Amino acid sequence: MATLPSLDTQARVASDAAQAFVTHYYESLNKRQPLAQYYASTSTHLSSVPVKPDISINGQVVESVAAYEALLDAQGKNVQYTVASFDAQPVSPNYALGCPDALALSGSDTSSNAPGRSKVAKSIKDGDRVSFTVQVSGVVRYGKAGDDSAATGPSAGPGSGPGDGEPPEMGFNEAWLLVPHWEALGRNASRGLKEWVVVSQNFRAL
Repeated sequence: MATLPSLDTQARVASDAAQAFVTHYYESLNKRQPLAQYYASTSTHLSSVPVKPDISINGQVVESVAAYEALLDAQGKNVQYTVASFDAQPVSPNYALGCPDALALSGSDTSSNAPGRSKVAKSIKDGDRVSFTVQVSGVVRYGKAGDDSAATGPSAGPGSGPGDGEPPEMGFNEAWLLVPHWEALGRNASRGLKEWVVVSQNFRAL
């Protein structure tokens, strides 16, 4: 049986991974770049279990990442999400759902993609298998100063700007659950893969 990561290791891994996720995800969101890479549906191993991203926007269940991106597009141009703060908490020290045999302690050591039992045990102890939650709070601004267009997307609502000519804005809270991206942990993993991916997202405009 593998040694689980210490509580300090779990907290550090969750904090560091959450920082990277928040920085890159909201940057991609603001630039309207594709978001599929951040979600569990990009993982063949997780999808086969099956693990499907659970996306809820203001209480509305969104069936897929593509459907969520369509809702974002409906908000109009120049919508910016600004993160004010976030908090991360580890959930499981050794998430295992969808873990391929090559990355399991009981898996074969002879596969070309298998890192070996000792490396798998070290990966677990180092916190590579930690799942964690992230609580994000911030502000959404709909358009630029002087922009007459109104937002109509999933988080649009009766926000108000700070003064004449300023874009409407409102606060938001967003809760996330991320789990290990197995394809990123294996040998010969493709460059650029996210090490953790989203299995749950709950957005609420304030």
